[in-house]
Amino acid sequence: MKQNDHLSYTILDAEYQVLDAEQPVNRGVRRGILITALILVALGLSALIFPEVIGTGLAFFITAGLFLYGLSQSLLFFQASKEMRSGWTLANGLLLLVFSWITMFSAFMGELGLLQMISAISFLMGLLTASIGLSQISAAVTAGSQLPDRGWIFLGGGLNLLLSLFMCINPVVSWFALTTAWGIYLIAAAIALLFLVWSTRSKAHA
Repeated sequence: MKQNDHLSYTILDAEYQVLDAEQPVNRGVRRGILITALILVALGLSALIFPEVIGTGLAFFITAGLFLYGLSQSLLFFQASKEMRSGWTLANGLLLLVFSWITMFSAFMGELGLLQMISAISFLMGLLTASIGLSQISAAVTAGSQLPDRGWIFLGGGLNLLLSLFMCINPVVSWFALTTAWGIYLIAAAIALLFLVWSTRSKAHA
């Protein structure tokens, strides 16, 4: 079917039945995709050109998120009934509050404190990545040959362990290296979106 400035996609009802094979989409959708791609390009280039600035801002953002999460955990403990309260919830909340407050305060005191904050966040991300890698390998070993794509799961778990080792051994360098890698990924995603817009526009005028 010939479409004029429209994308083709499948519409499903509540029971996942096809209602119509092709439905028109106005230019606003294409414009929104284009704006999203441009934003991704801007973020990706910023991460490539200014990895220190983007990496530092990301570290501040994650630290602030940990502070808010710890605060919410502590408040939930006191708002819950005595029967539902868990000491682990309060301990987890208090530890996150103390950690995030100390790292944030030290970051504002000087360059050394800033590097310590980035190092601490990168180390925590490394431990989290290691736990994910171990869980992937454990799942692959437990499931045995019955698990499809078992080799890929092993590979993913091994790569996560290697990445976590790099992040824990040299946390500051790995943090900014990952920032650069994210910049490349965002630019690649933007190129894919732009190609999608160009291909659908070409089909619409075919």
